[in-house]
Amino acid sequence: METTPFCGGQDRSPAYDYRVYDRVWQRVAPGMDPFSQDPGAGMEAPETAPAPVPQTAAPVPVQEGGGGNLPGAEPDPCCMGTEARESLEVLESFLQEELAESRCCQALACRAGNREAARLLRQTAVEKRAAARELCAAYYLITGKRYTPAVSVERLCWEDLPKALRACYHQEACNGYNYQRASEEALDICLQKLFARLSEQSYRRAEALMALLGRIVC
Repeated sequence: METTPFCGGQDRSPAYDYRVYDRVWQRVAPGMDPFSQDPGAGMEAPETAPAPVPQTAAPVPVQEGGGGNLPGAEPDPCCMGTEARESLEVLESFLQEELAESRCCQALACRAGNREAARLLRQTAVEKRAAARELCAAYYLITGKRYTPAVSVERLCWEDLPKALRACYHQEACNGYNYQRASEEALDICLQKLFARLSEQSYRRAEALMALLGRIVC
């Protein structure tokens, strides 16, 4: 038999080398056939611990009615509740006035030839729209319904700017007085604060209009 030189000149037969490989293979992987096309086919998969089952929290029962324990969800809350309904008609009247006066001031601002007067009238219109939004929010808090104001178109007829500013002054002064009186008569503490704050804003605008008139007519 022909021999093959291997490792330092010693002659080893091919069969000897295969036996060495077999013994090594048996120690390393006794269940695997080294001559298989898929050496891993004869091996058993190692046992693995079963995957832990995720724990789910028990469902929390939901109370009917929703939000029964939330602040402000009481049938008769401490603010904007039953006592505020006593002033609801007054609130609606203020809301209509603020919307109408806002449109009026915006129209006057577009016609005024005096820059200072136009700027003051535009600012007044912005503040009145903001006041109307606050009154609208108060209406919703009291009733739970959206307020839909009546749409009206006013005809503006003043001879000149000073007379228009004079009318605006009297309107703001009257608003300040009426808001203050409504604040004193309201039973709801939150409405008292709202009316009092709007009264201060109206009186401040009346003072600004008076100062402007003094610069125009004097």
